[in-house]
Order: sequence, then C-alpha cells, then structure tokens
Amino acid sequence: MPKVVDHDARRRLIIESVWKIVGRRGLAAVTMRELAAEAGFANGGLAPYFRDKDEILLAAFQYACDATERRLAPATAGAGGLVALRAICHELLPLDDTRLLEARVVIAFWDRAVHDPRLSAAHESTTDRWRTLMRDCVSRARSAGEITTPVPDERIVETLFAVVVGFQVGAVLTPGTTTGERQLEVLEGLLASYA
Repeated sequence: MPKVVDHDARRRLIIESVWKIVGRRGLAAVTMRELAAEAGFANGGLAPYFRDKDEILLAAFQYACDATERRLAPATAGAGGLVALRAICHELLPLDDTRLLEARVVIAFWDRAVHDPRLSAAHESTTDRWRTLMRDCVSRARSAGEITTPVPDERIVETLFAVVVGFQVGAVLTPGTTTGERQLEVLEGLLASYA
C-alpha cells in the first residue's frame, strides 16, 4: 500500500525549518541543501512541495504574517478605539521571542522583496491590511473622543506603523537598546500625545 503523505504538514515543516535557519544564521544560510537537511529531507526532497527558493521564502513570510493576524483577532475582540489600536501595535512589536523571530524573518524577506514583484506584492497587501485595521481603530477612537489631536488620522497611522517597523529593525539589530520596555514606553508616549 502506498505511503500517505500529508502535504500540508510537510509544507509547514519546511517553513518552520526556514524560520529555524533564519533565526540561527540569517537568510543567506537558507540554501535548498541546508533547508532539506534541516527539515530531514533528502537533497531534492523539497521539489514536490515548493517550486523554488523564492516560493519557500514567500510561504515563510506569509506564515509570519498569518501568525500575527491570528493573534490580532483575539487581541482586538470586543475592544474599541485606543484599546484595540494599542493591541494591534503590541502584536506587531517584537516584544517576545516569537515576535522577534517573526521580525527576523520579515526583515530578511525585505531584501528579496525589493527585486521580486511577487514577494513585494505579498508584503504590500499584508501591510495594507494592518494599516486598514489601525485606521479603523483611530477613526473609532476619534469618534469616541479618545483622540482629540488635530493630527490627521492617516498621519497617526503612518507614524505608528513607522514606529512599529522601526522597532522590529531595532530589536533585531540593537536588542540591548531596543528592549520591550523601551518599545512600550515610546508607544504609550505616542498614544498619549494624540489624546
């Protein structure tokens, strides 16, 4: 009887292996040979699951984004305005080991996305969704009187997004100064300035 293979489980294993390699040694270390070895496959064993390295990296990036989005729904459930906006920012900030690894994967992905329209489009669509969520929270916070600043909503969203992305880079490159406490302190100061 032929062996039954769970292709989705194998794809997840490959993606998790990308994460492990990136976390230990960076994106440059992710070769098809290294990836096959990390996942426990023979050389060439990745071909039934992914066409090429870029397809694997796209799946690893999407996995990071999906993990974030799975956290966003419960973090913002039943919350409105500033509470939901703060929760979104917390989920995007690299405040723990899981989110720090996600930041490493995403930052490593950017270099390739600059030169690959598929990867760039995936990044753009994800960040557009997150900005839309933030924009909705800002609008609700303004309607509830939680935000009173004359600063336009779009500028608030772009500032918060820039801060979150900046902290992702900082936490990866300068973890000694970009601590979770520092990230939260800056975020709270920024949110308070909009009241």
